[in-house]
Amino acid sequence: MTRSAKHIRELRDALLSGIGVPEAKQFSADAFQLDAIRSLEEEKDTLVIAPTGAGKTYIAVEAIRRTVLAGKRAVYTAPLKALSNAKYLEFKRTFEPEFRVGLLTGDRKIEGDAHIVVATTEIYRNELYSYQENYSLVVLDEFHYLSDPQRGPVWEESVIVSPRSATLLMLSASISNAEQVADWIRETRAKEVEIISVGKRPVELRLAFLHPDLGIVPLTDNNGKLLKEVSTFYGGGRGNNRGNRRRGQGGGRGRRQGRKR
Repeated sequence: MTRSAKHIRELRDALLSGIGVPEAKQFSADAFQLDAIRSLEEEKDTLVIAPTGAGKTYIAVEAIRRTVLAGKRAVYTAPLKALSNAKYLEFKRTFEPEFRVGLLTGDRKIEGDAHIVVATTEIYRNELYSYQENYSLVVLDEFHYLSDPQRGPVWEESVIVSPRSATLLMLSASISNAEQVADWIRETRAKEVEIISVGKRPVELRLAFLHPDLGIVPLTDNNGKLLKEVSTFYGGGRGNNRGNRRRGQGGGRGRRQGRKR
């Protein structure tokens, strides 16, 4: 061990300090959340780009709430069935019994005519081709899938085929060419598009390493360099020998003698 146990303990304490259940405070929306809600109230298609944990879900929930309170319908789309199922249960807790929540996936169809429908993006796209649903708000979560070589066309078609009367709320943690994407949406839908972008992560991200001997330690030191204990573990000894096998030295599946084929 290259450092004292005391020093390692100090590093670990610094890593874990402040982590836990925060002090309860009255919720107040951030500026970017209010900007997004204002954009949607003005019936602009709205592209929100914010890091994970910044509060994009709040925007979706508040926009859906305002939509159904106005007597209109909303659909929330997610790329995976598991995410759709989880969001369906979450929305049932949030909105029922005042408003009905439905689910549309490849496996399940529950109250497809509900006030709020949660669907996979593919199913939403398919429904658009079958018949025009009267959704006033369309939430397209994980919108960066637009650039995915295999599944991107589904998001493209969802934008193209969605009725112009519907307002699109597109959520993503990272879109590098947001202006280009917004220009394409404007041209495609002939509607104003507003970009709401947040660059700073509101929740600090700390990187840690679970060392087999030292326990949890920071991945980097105070200078931003890889912690010496981590570097030594991988580069100086134990790490680079793991999983290696000696081949051709009397073991494994070599030639066998005395067996007739």
